[in-house]
Amino acid sequence: MSTTPGAPDLEARLRVALAARADLVRGEDLAPLATATPVRRRWPTPWVLLAAAAVVLLVLGVVLQGVGGRTRSDEVAPEPDAPQLELPADVGRDWKADDLSSPARLDLDGDGRKERVDFLAEPTEDFDGRVRLQTTVSTTGEQAYGIAELGTTIGTSALDPIDADGDGDQELVLYFDDPSAVGGGGYPLVFDLRDGLLVRAVVEDPELLVRGSVPVDGSATEHFRMVHLHDYWFEQGTLWSSRSVNAYAEGNMTLLRPETIVVDAWRWALGDDGVLRHVEEACLRQGLEASQPCGNDTENELPSIVPVAGETIGAGGRAVFDVGYRYTVSVEAGDPATLVVRGEDGRTLRHDLAVADARVSTTQPTSVMSDGASFYVTSASDPSYAQVLVQDGDRLRALDTTGDVELTDDATTRTWLTAGGALVTAVAEEEGAWRAWQWQMVSGAEMAALPSGTVCFDDPSDPATVRRC
Repeated sequence: MSTTPGAPDLEARLRVALAARADLVRGEDLAPLATATPVRRRWPTPWVLLAAAAVVLLVLGVVLQGVGGRTRSDEVAPEPDAPQLELPADVGRDWKADDLSSPARLDLDGDGRKERVDFLAEPTEDFDGRVRLQTTVSTTGEQAYGIAELGTTIGTSALDPIDADGDGDQELVLYFDDPSAVGGGGYPLVFDLRDGLLVRAVVEDPELLVRGSVPVDGSATEHFRMVHLHDYWFEQGTLWSSRSVNAYAEGNMTLLRPETIVVDAWRWALGDDGVLRHVEEACLRQGLEASQPCGNDTENELPSIVPVAGETIGAGGRAVFDVGYRYTVSVEAGDPATLVVRGEDGRTLRHDLAVADARVSTTQPTSVMSDGASFYVTSASDPSYAQVLVQDGDRLRALDTTGDVELTDDATTRTWLTAGGALVTAVAEEEGAWRAWQWQMVSGAEMAALPSGTVCFDDPSDPATVRRC
């Protein structure tokens, strides 16, 4: 029942009016209406169809989005550790090129014409400021610029250009010189032309794109450390880098490595996001001057521990040393025998040999000392005896050994001098392997052994039978 005032009277009046209208309708009034002309079907226009399709796709997109779930935040937000490009500041328009710098010429925009890139040095007291990279793009005639920090503003010049993104243009490559960096050899910086800016590419794994010796963590001892050897190079417009599979001993300004080493190598490619990544891996046998694919040979060369220098002199013998500091040596008989050295500078050194039946090698132990007279002394009657004598002013001094390796020659520790002047000691390990060491002078009175590799022998008493394990 309605509670609105006057509602019953209004409802009653409506029922009476509708009943009266119904009495006026006749049977023929209910027949379907005839049309004067046939109705033609009206096809929608193409624009109507496209609009309808767009609506359908929009609805489907909404439905599918609902089915697939909501967009996650990590799909729209950049990853926190993802490399980020840094756009260069427009500074240094009034800087001047260093007198020793050379402009670069390369095709930055891929039109077949080379742009000239000038290097303008930021003036600083220590010549360690920034460098403005400035050029005019040939396709647009507009100026493009970038900023580089190279460690020094002196003598800036470009390395070989590359096409790291494979789009037909070239990227500018500069050398970053940082003697204090890990590896000590610096690394390349790649600049790509992007919307009128020379933007430095971000390297995803920068530790793989360096040159020099990179220490192995925890390998340092008092006299040496183990290092991996890194390098990079340019090959047919591409950038490659490598790292030695094995680590090598470095110390006392000496690196103990074979002439040919096995390395892992990578080719670097530039992505649309401006990130430089290694995309192709290869195994190479890398020599001092050339490299070749490993093929089936993925093992390092043996360390240089043969051939053995076999010639010696005893009492009454005489020898001439004519490499570097020139001198002659003779052994005077006596008890003890005396080693007499006569240098071409007129000095004469005498030293009593502290072992019976002393034998003096006619090969100088240059791995220990080469900037004066030095000798490797053994004994014909005591095979375990080994000693190194070095010149100390107007006298000869016997060097003491330091470290864990002994200078001796027995069943488990073999010592010999090579024809190249390397003093080698091999120490027996498990399963027939031997660890080879090479002796270096580490102070005025001491020498230490640095590891040079692991080898095996068919006959441990004969170094000439050395082989890979």
